[in-house]
Amino acid sequence: MYYWDDEELRLFIDGGKWMLYSARSGEMIFEITNSKNKNAALMWGTGFSCKEKETFREDIVKYGIKQHIGVICYDRNQAKYKVVPLEMYHANAGGGGWTGFTLSRTTPIEIVGDVYRNPELLEEAK
Repeated sequence: MYYWDDEELRLFIDGGKWMLYSARSGEMIFEITNSKNKNAALMWGTGFSCKEKETFREDIVKYGIKQHIGVICYDRNQAKYKVVPLEMYHANAGGGGWTGFTLSRTTPIEIVGDVYRNPELLEEAK
């Protein structure tokens, strides 16, 4: 995984297409991945972190004192990130709205995976 602020990495976006490449000074520029790669995803961080690790939309997390499982989602209606319990994630409110708990810097969370690489974690609540 690469991050936007990694040294010597550059992201080029043109319309709906993008390319991540290395631009080390004095060396040849080479492409790392692009929007044509079906196994690559361009993701923006939430601005929150867990144990000094950036969190992203669709991260699967354990949260709260009882360590419930939920998914980090962006609620477009309320313009904020939420931890959505798996039961509610499967029953999406639609229209960009999510039923969940507002994600804050004091929300105790632990990242256990994400919906792309660990879809089996979503099966627990079905």
